[in-house]
Amino acid sequence: MSKKISVLIPTLGMREIELKRLFESLMNQKYDNLEVVVVVQDNHDAAKRICDLYSNELDIIFVQTNKKGLSQARNLGLINSTGEIILLSDDDCWYENNAMKYISDFFAANSEIDILLTQIYDPITKSPYKEYPKEAAVLKKAMELLSKSSVEIAFKGKEINLKFDEAFGLGAKYTAGEENDFLICALKKGKKIQYKPVVTVFHEKKIYKEDNKQLIAKGALYAKHFGFFISNAVLLRDLIIKHQNNYRWFWNGYFEYKRQN
Repeated sequence: MSKKISVLIPTLGMREIELKRLFESLMNQKYDNLEVVVVVQDNHDAAKRICDLYSNELDIIFVQTNKKGLSQARNLGLINSTGEIILLSDDDCWYENNAMKYISDFFAANSEIDILLTQIYDPITKSPYKEYPKEAAVLKKAMELLSKSSVEIAFKGKEINLKFDEAFGLGAKYTAGEENDFLICALKKGKKIQYKPVVTVFHEKKIYKEDNKQLIAKGALYAKHFGFFISNAVLLRDLIIKHQNNYRWFWNGYFEYKRQN
């Protein structure tokens, strides 16, 4: 029997068109052992109306909270999920029709792997969401996990026994890096992480530029996992290669995290 996949969707209930697009893509999956866990942090009535529209077609678990914070919402979603496989989602992404079948088949064929990382594609601009490695690989170094995005991640549900650090992510003290922290913590606990160069999820491509808050979050993430010398080497690389002087805000986050932890 196929394993149940829990699609974990945190939302503020504001992206009604996007949430409908996401649900439509889940209905079109060539895989039916799915549950959809929607964690709503605001605009609860609007989100509930959309979920009710699709409740006859999808197994939707509606979780309402008044607390805002992406990692907090994901942890709440994990508590309410019953699937053997957890797929991290956003309310503004949507899925390739074979995505769930591919993910299920992968874990069935690779029982030793705990986390699968795949690719995002933007069908609007017809381009990959970012520059991806061309070859599949088992990832064994924390630095390899820093470029990964949350909607690329599927993992073995309760077996992995990990939560998101609620100090990281949108709405938290440090506004980014929650998925990278999650993956690095998993790696440190001996979990096996496999990257496959396969598109499973669609998302409109964003022009990404680190702002001060993100640099502070990056500093905190490096303080948690890498230490001073690697941090300094990365900042020097950014200065020389990218002509970016990120020292001030990065070190603010780094030393603040060290003081408080």
